[in-house]
Amino acid sequence: MANATISSLVNSNKITGIFCAILCSIGLGLAVALGPMTFNGGTTPLTVALFRSLFSVFFMGGLCLMLGKSLRLSLPMCLNMLVLGALFSHMAFGNIGSTRYIPISLAALLFFIYPPVVTLINAFLDQKHPGYTKISAVIVSFAGLSIMLGIGFEKFDYRGVIIGITAGIACAVNIVWVSRRVQAVHPFVIVFYQSIIAAVIIFGLLIKFDDFSIPETNFGWWGFSLIILLQSCSIPLFYFSVQRIGSETTGLLNNLQPVASIMAAVLIFNEILTTQRVLGAVMVLLGIIMVQYLDYRRKRP
Repeated sequence: MANATISSLVNSNKITGIFCAILCSIGLGLAVALGPMTFNGGTTPLTVALFRSLFSVFFMGGLCLMLGKSLRLSLPMCLNMLVLGALFSHMAFGNIGSTRYIPISLAALLFFIYPPVVTLINAFLDQKHPGYTKISAVIVSFAGLSIMLGIGFEKFDYRGVIIGITAGIACAVNIVWVSRRVQAVHPFVIVFYQSIIAAVIIFGLLIKFDDFSIPETNFGWWGFSLIILLQSCSIPLFYFSVQRIGSETTGLLNNLQPVASIMAAVLIFNEILTTQRVLGAVMVLLGIIMVQYLDYRRKRP
């Protein structure tokens, strides 16, 4: 009877974890797709990133208080948070901000190069060969990006491409830093401090470039509010799923994020996908899934 109860509880946690991972991926994917509607409404990427970071500070702080998680950190850990916050500021800005200049589908896939980049960074730091299969998967991902960018590259605004790629790289470095330097800190506490540092950095950039602008239309306000809400609520769901089904399985399910962005771009915003871009997108997703599946098989007991 006891074994049956434990088995039932484990299965329940797995189902809950899978459900939260799927919701997280869809939420983050939809947030990216809402970027153009928000920017066409009169606001700017830095303004969205600032309010998203501020909302996350209060949201995560409230969750920590509710769960009884201490917000006190040692000095070395505070220094780590400065680095993570700087990276997080570009992630908050770049993931959505790139859609101001390039199509939603391309922006989603450019940011989502972070899983293969994480693999390369870990291989370099560990001085360990990742294996030819994994290298092939990474090559497939970058070849897919090359196809998407190489076809009619002159039609893309280089600012959006650079913002999207560097945001993905910042995300990869952030993930590796968290896994190696701040394992003892609760994820909600990490996001809380990351958001504080990001808000300070983004506020400074807003003043320097005089780029603050709130939405001027109803559609702009809808997109503005939904992006902040979707991103801030999806991140806790991500960590919630990690605790129940593990980071590897959560990572595999998180591949739904760019798919959700692309589907929303096509169905809601009538974005046109050419054959070449579809081929490139399939290659990117295939490479990402291969890399994460190999990690899952390697770590699976």
